[in-house]
Amino acid sequence: MRRSVYMSVVIAGIVSLNACTSTLQEEANLPGVPSLKELYKPFGENDVKNFQSPPKIYHPETWFHLIGGNVSKPGITADLEALSAAGLSGIQLFHGQFGGPWPGVEPQIACLSPSWEETIKHAAEECRRLGLRFTMQNCPGWSMAGGPWIKPENSMRHLVWSRTDIDGGKQVAMDLAVPQPSSEDWRDYKDITVLAFPTPLDDTNQPLRPQSIRSNIDYPWSDFLIENKDQGHWINQEEGQPHWVEVSFSQPTPLRTIELSEVRNYNYNWCYEPGVNIKVQAIFPDGTEKDILQTDAPQSSWQDNKYFTLALSEVPGVKTYRISFTHKRPLLLSHMSLYSATRKNNWEAEAGWTLRDFVRAGEEPQQSPEAFVSLDQIKDITSSMDANGHLNWEVPEGKWTVLRVGHVCTGKQNGPAPKEGTGWECNKLSETGPDIHYASYIGRLANGPLEGGLLNGMLLDSWECETQTWTEEMEDEFRLKSGYPLRQWLPAVFGYVVNDHETTTRFLLDWRNTIGSLFADKFYGRMVQLAHQNGLAVSYETAAGDIVPADLLEYFKYADIPMCEFWQPLSESFVGSNNFKPIKPTASAARMYGKPRVAAEAFTSFELTWDEHLSMLKEVMNVNSVEGVTHLVFHTYTHNPRIDFLPPGTSFGSGIGTPFLRLQTWWKYMLEFVNYLSRCTYLLERGRPVSDVLWYLGDEISHKPDQNYPFPEGFKYDYCNPDVLLNRLSVKNGKIVTPEGIEYSVLWLNDNKRMLPETLEKLLALVREGAVVIGDAPEGLATLSGQESAQKRFDAAVHALWGEVSKGCNRIGKGMVVSGMSLDEALCELKMSPDVTATGDALWLHRQTKGADWYFVTAPKGQGFKGDLSFRNSGYAEIWDPVTGEMEPAVNRKDGDRTVVSLDMPRAGSCFVVFRHDRKGESKPVLLEEAGTMPVGNEWTLAFPDGWGAPASLKADELKAWKDLDISPEGKAFSGTVTYTTSFDIENAKEYAGYSLDLGAVEMIASVSLNGKPLRVLWTPPYRLDITDAIQTGENILAVEVTGTWFNRLVYDAGQPEENRKTWTISGPSKDAPLRDSGLLGPVVLKVFND
Repeated sequence: MRRSVYMSVVIAGIVSLNACTSTLQEEANLPGVPSLKELYKPFGENDVKNFQSPPKIYHPETWFHLIGGNVSKPGITADLEALSAAGLSGIQLFHGQFGGPWPGVEPQIACLSPSWEETIKHAAEECRRLGLRFTMQNCPGWSMAGGPWIKPENSMRHLVWSRTDIDGGKQVAMDLAVPQPSSEDWRDYKDITVLAFPTPLDDTNQPLRPQSIRSNIDYPWSDFLIENKDQGHWINQEEGQPHWVEVSFSQPTPLRTIELSEVRNYNYNWCYEPGVNIKVQAIFPDGTEKDILQTDAPQSSWQDNKYFTLALSEVPGVKTYRISFTHKRPLLLSHMSLYSATRKNNWEAEAGWTLRDFVRAGEEPQQSPEAFVSLDQIKDITSSMDANGHLNWEVPEGKWTVLRVGHVCTGKQNGPAPKEGTGWECNKLSETGPDIHYASYIGRLANGPLEGGLLNGMLLDSWECETQTWTEEMEDEFRLKSGYPLRQWLPAVFGYVVNDHETTTRFLLDWRNTIGSLFADKFYGRMVQLAHQNGLAVSYETAAGDIVPADLLEYFKYADIPMCEFWQPLSESFVGSNNFKPIKPTASAARMYGKPRVAAEAFTSFELTWDEHLSMLKEVMNVNSVEGVTHLVFHTYTHNPRIDFLPPGTSFGSGIGTPFLRLQTWWKYMLEFVNYLSRCTYLLERGRPVSDVLWYLGDEISHKPDQNYPFPEGFKYDYCNPDVLLNRLSVKNGKIVTPEGIEYSVLWLNDNKRMLPETLEKLLALVREGAVVIGDAPEGLATLSGQESAQKRFDAAVHALWGEVSKGCNRIGKGMVVSGMSLDEALCELKMSPDVTATGDALWLHRQTKGADWYFVTAPKGQGFKGDLSFRNSGYAEIWDPVTGEMEPAVNRKDGDRTVVSLDMPRAGSCFVVFRHDRKGESKPVLLEEAGTMPVGNEWTLAFPDGWGAPASLKADELKAWKDLDISPEGKAFSGTVTYTTSFDIENAKEYAGYSLDLGAVEMIASVSLNGKPLRVLWTPPYRLDITDAIQTGENILAVEVTGTWFNRLVYDAGQPEENRKTWTISGPSKDAPLRDSGLLGPVVLKVFND
């Protein structure tokens, strides 16, 4: 047990975070983020004060969901008062839709109606009264940006095309099929162009039909390969064993393309890390085999709904091919087609139809040039088709393929929203979309019912509207961005190989860059611009690298508060995993663009249990904070329109979310959790982050990197994109620095096969000024822009940077380029020391400002941590506890220029290790030696509240869960707070230097008093506290108020007739669910200590 030697900085008990010198109304007008000036100032005693009682700007916020017409002003007031009392700093209001009216909620308030506007104004005025920031989602529902005011012509648009093959050498007069989907009136089909080109070799527009099929598993391959049916069938996993199908043709047949089902569906929960290896082999007549492709299925996304195309090298004289799948998990296939025609490898992703990672293995297949489309043979015959789609054209000799190309409304709508608030998603590639959308919802409210600054912010939540590939201005925008016309290249957007694979790859990079720029500038940039005109702070969640194939970081440059999301519980796959819901891209964007706050939609869940423990949420928060989250916005607080109804209410009107509700059993302790989060936020935003490596994402727009990449131990990294590299990085004292002063020791080029000349020229300039770059030379250009001039610049810069060095260090000016080795090897070559090394798997991050460095350290997922951490730091070492606000000297020792700190943390444990450079001397904790233990509580008295079927008082000589007590079935299912009372004797309280009370196991919160003196609320392990100042000689009366969750009572009520129930919710646990442990489980032990 450790006791502080400078009690002046230790607060007794829990510090109230409500004390504030400003009025509540002034707090409501706080900016959305703390100022950089405040965050970057030197460390000092003011930080002690702010850590113990953080200003309100560091407190979490919550999403606040209205569901359908279940809305009332009294309920809103009660909700907001509960949130204010719990210490939250603001709400972000949504109006969603699940189900119908709730019991007794009349009248129903329709979204967008005059009564709805009055209610929204009431919520805003109440927020102002209570000192809460008031932010609104930018449309009804949570996704994404649309409503009934968006007409099809201003909606998200997709390219569509139809193909007609014609024998040439004659005049044709025919109707060209209208591209589909377009039959519905709301599709609003518009023609763009008609293109024609000689039909490539073996391109029949039909899949091959094998003569025979055989396989090493019983599987209906013929459904795909013969019947052409898209029907899903699972293949079970067999560790390391491939499952294969062999197809044979009656004569030698080139196989140039395989089209498989969308990667997302291989195993949906693992769509961001599929774990599927695909191998294609040519089988010769003598039985020998030749591998013609082997690749891992790429990372995809949860909205990947396009087939997955692989390009294969031709092998002449082959009749039989084998396609093998090796997969780590059960594999679902729903489509497979084989073609002799050539298609671009992974074209669905490279052309921006869906988000998937590179498939490097198929980028350069050896194929006949006659199977490609020649650019100079593509004819624009648009003028030969009339407005009714009738083509009148003199066809040149040969076989020709004609593409009629148009665009349609994608059909995506905002939601889930009330019907009256639902409409098309607005155009995301043109300013006309956000202009109409903003003016019709947020702008109308801000300049109407919410005028006078009642609205403080605007949120753009989840991007769940897939992708967009067209806007009316696309051809002009492409020429402006890329410097050459688009139209003749459109066949490449549909998968055709134009000229050759490499040329097509470079065009598609220009195409994706154009879409990405429009996505960032015309949508996000414009929405922020419009919101700023109303004085609104803007936050938005991830889109690029989640669903949209665009630059991972650049669109965040417009946000005031970049935002991500994390889910509970933590898991290895699906939404609880780091690859499915990553933090690093958003955190890196914030750091690269000088944004001090990384907000997160926090604790979203598909696993609502009503048994959520705050300690579990703490662990989830800790893990994601290490990734870069600094500020939490809870998912979710669901508005309860009634103040006269049964507890606990509902979460989201469904089974989604973590239920932060005023009628939760544990809501009276919510301030304790908020205190913890606010203290963490203060130090997670204070100062600047410290990372050694800047990971360059490259000039080829692709997916995010694997979030489980085996990065060198002890080092941290951030991502960097082309925009930041070109416009925001410089070199100072041999470090790469941002304008805000964040420093990096090295820039790492990972998987940069193609690069832009301007990127290489900027790298060269940085290296000459002293930067260190790690990585190999690119192989080619990442664009068709600039042609010969671009190639010359590329060649010159590559030569200057890498010269003739294939492995080792090439010194240039004040800096160097290290190549031909892994990142681990390069860091070793540079003699870089890890920032942190540990005897275990503790998680950490590092921040600093003048006067101090500090590390947030937490136990790994699902474990505690006990061991030593070696820090690349020195100074007066302290442990700052965000649970209590207390500080004490760290148990530490010097190891050269490093400091070794010993920590002992339970599961979900965390602390800040602070190195004070403004304090002289060495920190030496007072360590007390444990002298003995004694059990507490031979007899306990349990006091239950009335009305829940449990006795008012119960004597127990043994601690056990409430469900195991000898009481009625209703009593066993009690949910709420029970007071435990016992006594113990101390002969001489002054005999020992310290006393610690350990409650053992607690389900889930304990409020401890001794001799009538409230001590602490224990809501997370360890359920242990120092009672030295409260213990007395003689009899001591211990009282422990233990609060459990609603789970058991909801189970009990689920089995009762509705009229007998004492609770109400939607999506509660089943009546057949076994009751769970609640209460004080112990053993309760008193530990005594000597000096």
